[in-house]
Amino acid sequence: MIGVRNIAKSFGARTLFQDVSLELLAGARYGLVGANGAGKTTFLEILAGDEPASDGTVTFP
Repeated sequence: MIGVRNIAKSFGARTLFQDVSLELLAGARYGLVGANGAGKTTFLEILAGDEPASDGTVTFP
């Protein structure tokens, strides 16, 4: 399981997302959709540990 609690990401004055919380369960399938530039890749980079979140936490078991 991956836990995401209240993460946010901003670049300067531009906020991509804020207050995102969810749990991703092992073996489950998920989709991530949004417009170009909405922050999908950035969100995945935060989950992978390649990009720091501006706020919040990502936890692994």
